[in-house]
Amino acid sequence: MNRPVDAPTATDLSTIAKGLRAFVFAANKHPGGASSATEAITALFFSGATTLADADQTKDRLIYSKGHAAAPWYGALWALGAMPGTTWEQAVGFGQVGHPVPRMPVRGAVPEMEMSTGALGQGLSYGVGLALADRRTGRGTRTFVLLGDGECTEGQVWEAAMTASRLGLRNLVALVDANGSGSVIKLPREEWAARWEGFGWRTVDIDGHDAGAITAALREEADRPTALILHTIKGYGLAAAVEGSNTLSADVAPEYLPDWDTGALIDAAVESIDRHFPHAPARRRGPSRPAAALPARPSRAELLSRVRGHEVGACVVAKKTLGAELAAELSDGPMLWMAPDAIRNSGLLARMEDVGSWDWQTPGADVLQCAIAEQDAASLTAGAASAGLWPVLFSMEGFYWRMLDQIRESIAFPQVPVLLVGTSGGLGDPLGPMVQSDGCLAALMAIGGLEIFEAADINSAKILAAEALSLGRPAYLRLPHEAVPVRHTLTELAGRPLHEGAWTLADAPDPDLVILTAGALRERAVEAAQTLASRDKRRVRVLEIISPTRFAALTPGRLLELIPAHACAVSIHNAPSSVLGNLLPNARTGMSETRIGVDTYGIAGWPQKALYEAAGLTTDAIVGRISKEYA
Repeated sequence: MNRPVDAPTATDLSTIAKGLRAFVFAANKHPGGASSATEAITALFFSGATTLADADQTKDRLIYSKGHAAAPWYGALWALGAMPGTTWEQAVGFGQVGHPVPRMPVRGAVPEMEMSTGALGQGLSYGVGLALADRRTGRGTRTFVLLGDGECTEGQVWEAAMTASRLGLRNLVALVDANGSGSVIKLPREEWAARWEGFGWRTVDIDGHDAGAITAALREEADRPTALILHTIKGYGLAAAVEGSNTLSADVAPEYLPDWDTGALIDAAVESIDRHFPHAPARRRGPSRPAAALPARPSRAELLSRVRGHEVGACVVAKKTLGAELAAELSDGPMLWMAPDAIRNSGLLARMEDVGSWDWQTPGADVLQCAIAEQDAASLTAGAASAGLWPVLFSMEGFYWRMLDQIRESIAFPQVPVLLVGTSGGLGDPLGPMVQSDGCLAALMAIGGLEIFEAADINSAKILAAEALSLGRPAYLRLPHEAVPVRHTLTELAGRPLHEGAWTLADAPDPDLVILTAGALRERAVEAAQTLASRDKRRVRVLEIISPTRFAALTPGRLLELIPAHACAVSIHNAPSSVLGNLLPNARTGMSETRIGVDTYGIAGWPQKALYEAAGLTTDAIVGRISKEYA
């Protein structure tokens, strides 16, 4: 443990705050918003009101959501030994090339960094996921989220505020640095308490530059989430000419920095910290500590041993079957099933009726009923996953448009293991164009670090879900809108390799035509291949792309083995033609290719058969186009 051996006095806290502010000004990186948060960081880490300074892994958690102004937090982490072997002069250089700490926080850069922040508005949702997971696993800890008031103009903050209140997360505390400035927009400090109260939070107005008052508020217990509204001054401690300025959103000129003995102030702060936290000096000198690793996931085979397959020929809607069955089959794992506004379509409603929806009173429930707040849900899953749960988020593919930045920033970039399931991928929905997935799959493909899978039937969906869950990395699984017949047993599929991202559906020696397909278009591709083989005597190979990201990583040599240079190549997909079309090797070989897909917005509605006709994706239309182009 690294808790204070005795309670720091008001003088101690003042000394520490002055040292952290000196660190902030020495760094001179967003010093306006960084300085206004200095007393908050002092109270959070050094007052004894929390366990954030502990050396063990069961301490409280902090999400520093206003990541652009992270300097006081970095100063506290340095003093407690998160950057061992560095001096304060080296530590204030964070963000430079080669420095171990980036300008804005990146999960895992040092052990205490829970989340990559800087994309404003996502931190509270992530904190909700952490608080929920800690309650689920019985940790008696709290999660703190430090927000800027400018950040609180982001809509996702209020999505998360509603979620936290609805779930009764009394172990969650938001600290709002109300310095009156959102970049260059003035914000009224006096209105924040009423706003948070309106969302069901307990609120406390505090002088944000009084570390003792913040400490007292942190010690108070609550029966619901708490928001501490810290009335602060932007650039507190800078020259009078700029202190409180509404334009302090970058570095400041040297003449506005105080004429302080920076080293003496930091040394005094460290001396006070070391007196109350005697393990800090050894940690500053000691070797680097790795960030805490998540528990290892079971293998795909282990997961599949608990999963039931469907018989060949069965024709069920995977989107309504996968969630329902997996939730029951994997009920002994640390699962968290979520589906904003799609709990019925994902099949999770029956599971929720059996076990209840998660809230403070039923922490053992593995289904979380989400509001229609997709951005909050995405970042929440990341927080829950980083605390050890296995979140699976179902949403109609068209609604993933609302989550792209949350997936990139909260999940894919820091490699937090969340499984995202896109239902209704492709064509067809009575609701019309508003739910059309159109180019969403292409957008998800553009997010680095996100593994993409696509299933055609329920058995392949279960295989790919088990693969994704076993990876311990972010993944997206696309499910078709319609029922697709099962072609292979679960046992047969379990023996197939997945590393190349493709399965051979039909083959002929020395093929002169290779078709790439995926999802529900699998059936039409196979039918078209059969027609072309019998009528036009084409030698056809059909490859089902189960992971476009894996297939794209094949070596040129292996790609040419699958798609010979002398063969014509065709991609058939009910997504943008580029998704599979970009996997064709014509750019390297000059071979002929045809890309067939959905590149027009608004191909949606009902009946589904008419949609396929309108999009030119019937079997006859596909055969006609291939025959015409390769006559």
